[in-house]
Amino acid sequence: MFHSRHFNCVPLAEGIYVLEAKEQGGAMSNAGLIDMGDHTLIFDTFNTPQAGKDLREAALYFFNQPIKYIINSHWHGDHVRGNQHFSEELIVSSSTTRELMMKTQPEWLNRMRNLLPNLDEDILKLNASIDHEHHALKQKELSSELSYLLEIKESILTLKVTLPQLTYDRKITLHGSARTVELLSVGAAHTDCDTILYSPSDSIAFVGDLVAVHNHPLLVDGDPISWLEALTFIENLNVDLLVPGHGPAASSPYIQQIRQYINDLISISKQMVVENALMDVNNIEIPEPYLHWKFGSIFYRNLEFLIKTANR
Repeated sequence: MFHSRHFNCVPLAEGIYVLEAKEQGGAMSNAGLIDMGDHTLIFDTFNTPQAGKDLREAALYFFNQPIKYIINSHWHGDHVRGNQHFSEELIVSSSTTRELMMKTQPEWLNRMRNLLPNLDEDILKLNASIDHEHHALKQKELSSELSYLLEIKESILTLKVTLPQLTYDRKITLHGSARTVELLSVGAAHTDCDTILYSPSDSIAFVGDLVAVHNHPLLVDGDPISWLEALTFIENLNVDLLVPGHGPAASSPYIQQIRQYINDLISISKQMVVENALMDVNNIEIPEPYLHWKFGSIFYRNLEFLIKTANR
């Protein structure tokens, strides 16, 4: 079995793997490998070049054939920053996603390069804190934080922004000798434009960040109302298995949990606007169904976004 410090390799069907991001490492989100028969297709490329390098090696390890297509589901860096290891393959996205990548990724890289001295200082402080920390659990937390910062530093030093070469607007069908898959743009949802990959013969859909399993989904770059419509669209595909951008693969009923999450946050934000627009969102308790989901800080970012949106 292939081993990487960035991800775990989980088989979903004959010729299909999800590469699930590890908590430590440079992946940060999931990626997918699909054996098309005469070539390999990859869905998303992780958060760092170093994770992208392992992604390429995993694809060759499992299928031992040419890699042809690389799909970018949306513009967020944790799904596209491994692209540089596939510059000789065909990178595909929606036209809107490519435009947003052109705008955001060079800006992010320039900003982060300017922050390298601060990052080095944070790394030194963390090393010192780990040396002086005797509580095992706290030491583990600090070590995880250090690992993340080291991955980010390596990424900043080595990243080459690599854009899609082929774009589409609503749908494109890709054929291989073993299976056919559809790339479907659902429009504005998690971002201004999100792509899902649907494999009818396998009853599997890679849905990017439209669904997050046991993770708080990020609302702030998209349109929550259109997101709800996108969830209905995915639901109507009637697939047996959804592959999220974050968290393990899940059955399609999990869509209802994300729908409920979005509706609950919209309801909480509306109530806050009515009662007191200046109320501190940090005083709101995360509802019980989502209390143990990962990245709880995103809950508060989402509330702030919804309140600002309501006040426009």
